[in-house]
Amino acid sequence: MVDDRPKPKYGELAPEGWEWKPPAPPAGADVPVPAAGGTQPGSAPSPYGGQAVPPTGQPRPYSPLNGQDSAPKYGATAAGAPRRLNTADVVATGVLLFFGILLSASMVPALFDFNTVLGQAAAMQGYGSFAASSAAQTVGTVAGVLTVILNLGSIILSVRRVQRRRIAFFIPLVFGAVTFVVWIGAITFAFFSDPSFLQEITAVTGTTAP
Repeated sequence: MVDDRPKPKYGELAPEGWEWKPPAPPAGADVPVPAAGGTQPGSAPSPYGGQAVPPTGQPRPYSPLNGQDSAPKYGATAAGAPRRLNTADVVATGVLLFFGILLSASMVPALFDFNTVLGQAAAMQGYGSFAASSAAQTVGTVAGVLTVILNLGSIILSVRRVQRRRIAFFIPLVFGAVTFVVWIGAITFAFFSDPSFLQEITAVTGTTAP
């Protein structure tokens, strides 16, 4: 049955019971229907060969906006391949750390008992007695604490650089040099803090004390 009632115009109310229906397409018209998994006509080509989603097991291309973590990791080369482990550097770093820890372990107890050790060292050199002082003991204690801290810092930094596959052998060398400077400074200060011991040294060496 054909509805021959007039259609409502703009601004008019529709007659009671009237219902709008979309016009039917002309007979023989081709309406494009996208294939399953395909792309719409005129859209950009998919990087997955016509598929809208990547095949199973294939990762999506990296983009900082898609939440993927496919970017090159820290410690990888520009091509994405991980750095090769430098065996020689690892061995050298381990050996330097071992000898540094061994030497520090024998030195730290002496630093915490500085006055006694310095008195024994002076007697062995034939300089007589060394007057113990609180200042020398304080300097020795500080030097011992610094030795422990420097060794821990050397170990931590060396291990981190080895894990990142970067050259690390120079770290124990640098920390060892700094530790040695701390020891020499503490010993020098302790000896020069005893005026009588200093005068005895100058008398033996034939120089005049200032």
